Amino acid sequence: MKPSSRSGRFKKKLISYEELQTEVPQFTKLFNHSLKLFHQYEINEAELVAHYIFIGLSLRYPGDWPGAFQKGEHLPHLLNSTFPEHIPLEPNVRKRLAGMNLGEIFNNFAFKSTPRSVNRALLHYSSGKYPLELMFHIPSPMEVLAQQKNGRRCLTLIIKESQMKDFILGERDYLGFCFHDLIHADHFYHSNLSYKGQLGLYNLLWEQIESGTFKSLMNNKEFQQEFEYIISDMNAYPIHLLKCLKSAMTFYSNEDLFTEWASRFNVHTQLLKLNGEGYDPTKEDEILLGWLNGYLGNELA
Repeated sequence: MKPSSRSGRFKKKLISYEELQTEVPQFTKLFNHSLKLFHQYEINEAELVAHYIFIGLSLRYPGDWPGAFQKGEHLPHLLNSTFPEHIPLEPNVRKRLAGMNLGEIFNNFAFKSTPRSVNRALLHYSSGKYPLELMFHIPSPMEVLAQQKNGRRCLTLIIKESQMKDFILGERDYLGFCFHDLIHADHFYHSNLSYKGQLGLYNLLWEQIESGTFKSLMNNKEFQQEFEYIISDMNAYPIHLLKCLKSAMTFYSNEDLFTEWASRFNVHTQLLKLNGEGYDPTKEDEILLGWLNGYLGNELA
């Protein structure tokens, strides 16, 4: 399977290709020192991600990257180390950050070109509230599904210089890619009314993959591409993904295949109505979401 798609509304390209060529060597030199601290257990995973963000922002916006001071919610965190000495700071920025640990900086500032959800996600990641898996490679759709069916999410740091000098998956620069994962993690865990339905769908799809339901269809590259979107989508409404699944199965095979699959479940009537005029979301959504909730493990329900 191909690497997972990471589409979303957040601005994809925060820097030009030409600027990346100059910035990346500077970044890797600084971040290699952070990696050394991490491997020596002097900083934790979340603090390593904080270094990644600080280095990227300080290189792009050296004089004003911390943005405005804000009096918002102050979230608990385990970002207790001081600002890393190896990251160069403009005098005015150093003065503004004086005496604060990393968690206080993430709590107190609205970083330039950085959605607030990035700050909140990292703070919750550090405290364990958001169960993220730190990765240094782009996970495959099956890796993403394996994480999400257990209520976990990926947080990818691209650290290979050759990858960083290009747009990741043709869309995002390395810092924007990190931001994107944090933003979607916040969408998934913060006030998400679809959370249980999403987990149930991920577990249903995992079960169906293991049973070989989609094996013959996976030989079709177009179906495979659509199916990979479904299993690795980060925040879609679960009923929307069921509709996408029906559409893909019927388009790349026939209506009979989906009908046979739907007949295995006690909600086959609602599944067959998907994408049709007879589907009433005010009634059918609740039934299907209740069905998906039945696919949650005891530890997730």
